[in-house]
Parts: sequence; structure tokens; C-alpha cells
Amino acid sequence: MKSKNKSQFLLVMLLFLGCSLSAQIKLNGSYVATRVSYLSDENLPDENILKYTYVKYTFTPDGQIGITGSYEEKNTEYFFTVSGNRLFIKSSAGAIVNTLKIMESSEDKLILISSSVTGALDDPKSIKYTLYNEKLIQKRMPLSSSDIFSIKGNDTTYKSGQKIYAQFQGASFQRYIYAEVAKKKLNPKDVDLVSTFIINENGKPDSVRILQGISPKFDAAYLKAFNSAKNMWIPASHNGRNVKVMMTVNLNYLSSATALPSFFSSKKANEAYLAKDYELALYYYNQSLEGRPVEVEDLYRRGICKQMLGNLKGACEDWLSIQKMGKDTANELLLKFCK
Repeated sequence: MKSKNKSQFLLVMLLFLGCSLSAQIKLNGSYVATRVSYLSDENLPDENILKYTYVKYTFTPDGQIGITGSYEEKNTEYFFTVSGNRLFIKSSAGAIVNTLKIMESSEDKLILISSSVTGALDDPKSIKYTLYNEKLIQKRMPLSSSDIFSIKGNDTTYKSGQKIYAQFQGASFQRYIYAEVAKKKLNPKDVDLVSTFIINENGKPDSVRILQGISPKFDAAYLKAFNSAKNMWIPASHNGRNVKVMMTVNLNYLSSATALPSFFSSKKANEAYLAKDYELALYYYNQSLEGRPVEVEDLYRRGICKQMLGNLKGACEDWLSIQKMGKDTANELLLKFCK
């Protein structure tokens, strides 16, 4: 074979193989991380919040990808394409915002590699996400009494949780409510609204209750926004049948006078934390959490700071606060250190 023809043949074969690899990897559905480690399979240290943070990737047939730290959200703000063993995450304008390596892919399991601090995907310190299909994880999770809200005869209402929850058809119910209420231009500051409601077996919301309101005018705007989404739910299911589930929404409004100082304090705290200056980090996390007491990452890291400085009781209090908010980020630390 002549050199020119041989080169053309090799080029065609490489293109064919590239297309074949891309065609073999089809991503669809939701995958949840069961372990986050280094590429070398070495465990992340406890002070790395990625070790225990909930992470879910949701892929849609139309090429959207949602990456979220909350089980009840999809957050489909980005798009994705697959080429060979590379997963490219893109903005709506088509710009690549992140590149991940697909180490393994099947209907049930997905392993993704994120770059290390050096930007390499093959560094032993690259981050390895081992994910499984969300439905498979839910099926294997045990049901406990804490997953039940009420029982009336044969009628059980479950509490919203990773195992059983109703799905909002948009990216996020909370973000939908924020956007709808914002149209009223009420501009509340440094206040919270907490509300519960039930999504029934038919996917319809009822029994909405405002546990903590803001004002009669704002609460009315919230209820109007809530009712506008009444046809946007997919019912929860358990053992193959639809069930009732109790949901909670928390709207938090911070003024710029509160949010900005907290933001910059958190930034300084994170810098000190990464430098392992836990005393300085604790000082700034205390300042940050004065304005934003429900900031999960700051609470987690402040707990680590307290632990490193010998105050395990204080650390457990911070991690318990995270658990009380319905987040499981610190659950492993509570089991490990706070028995």
C-alpha cells in the first residue's frame, strides 16, 4: 500500500473508531455518587467535603445535564456531548466549561474522572466519582421509621428523602418559586419562609401549610406561585406503586448588607482552610455563619476546624445542624466521631 493511501486509510480508521466509541456511550437518566475518591482509589481525607457530599448527575435525551448536591433537584443548566471517553459539559452558548473522563459506563454504573489541581485527568490525585443509577440506589436503601410522616389505617404518607420523593418536572421547585414570587417585587430582607405540603398518589399537591411566614402579602404571593405549579409534579413511588409524600420548601432572603460580608468571610475562611490554618478559618467561618447560619459547606468545614483544634463536641454540634436541615453531608462524620 502506498504511503499516501496508507495514511488516508489510518485516518479513516481512527475517525471510525472514534465514532464507534462515542456511539457506545449513551448517557441517560440520573446517577448518584456512592463514593468519591482519588483516581488511585485512595480515600479522600475527611476535611475534603467532596468525600461525603451528595452528588447527582442527570442526563436527558435532548442533551441537557444537571449536576446537583440535592436529591430533589435536577439543575439542568448545561448541555453535554460525548466524544470517545470524554464527557464535555457546555454552556447554553456551546462553550466547554468542564471536561470529564468516562472510565466506565453502563445503565447501572458510571465512573467519571475529574481533573486534579494540576488540570490532569490521569493524575493519581484526580477525583474519581463512582456513581450508580438512582433507581437502583433507591431500591437498595432500607426503609426506616424516620422515612414515614404519618400512618392512617392503610394510608401511609412518607417523608421526602433520598429514597422516596416526588419529582418536580422543572430544574428545581425552589428556584421556580423564587422566580415566580420575584415577579411581585416584594423584596423581603433577612427573613425566611418555611412551608410543607403533600404530593399525593396522583402527583397533585395538597395540604400546603406555611410553618413560618414573612408577611400576609408575601405569603399570599407564595401560595399563588405554589398553586401555579400544581400540574408540574411526578408522584413518589415505593415498591412499584405511587405513594403520598411530605415535602418541605425553605425560602431564604438575605439583604446585601448581610450577604456580602458573609460571602467574603466565607471566601477568607476557605482560603485559610485549604492552607490548614484552622484557627484563622474558624474565625472567619464564625463570621460567615452569623449572616448565613444554614450554609452547609461552611458548617461542615467549621466542624472540621473545631475537630482539628480539639473541640469535638463543637464539631458534632455543627454536623448535627446539617443533619437537622435534612442534608446527609455530615452523616458519616456523625457516625464516625459523634456516637
